[in-house]
Amino acid sequence: MARRYQAQVGERTVEVVVGDEEGGQVEVTIDGRSRVVDACSLGGASWSLIVDGAAALIDLEGDGADLTVHVGDVTVPVRLIDARRQLLMQAAAQRGGAKAGPLEVRSPMPGKVVKVLVAPGAAVTAGQGLVVVEAMKMENEMRAPRDGTVEKVAVREGQAVDAGETLATLA
Repeated sequence: MARRYQAQVGERTVEVVVGDEEGGQVEVTIDGRSRVVDACSLGGASWSLIVDGAAALIDLEGDGADLTVHVGDVTVPVRLIDARRQLLMQAAAQRGGAKAGPLEVRSPMPGKVVKVLVAPGAAVTAGQGLVVVEAMKMENEMRAPRDGTVEKVAVREGQAVDAGETLATLA
């Protein structure tokens, strides 16, 4: 199933559609222009790409959503906004980006906390990961619905949580 993103590349925003991988190749469409990319992981965050017959080595830094891409001597900041992050940002905008009062981030399903990504006092932005909960053998990253400061982390790694249980509180 194709994955859709909005990618902020520097000051520019583009639509990116990444198709399913077949034999190391994947169709990538950027602003309506499709290319077949042959990608091979070199280990860690290094990749070898062949695009339109031209080879490139790239190194990635970041958490998956906020990346720094190094291609030769060129460094490009990239922010990927998937459907979930886009919905969170739209919801925050509809609320006028309301920042008043504490906001509890709750688990939408029962599961087990596999990773806590923030600590109390940390400044977070809308869509940033807070806690990863595993449910039905899938990891689900619970993200900040708005910008704020982590007031409290109510769970620890390895802890079982119920649906609706508070994971973290934002100020």
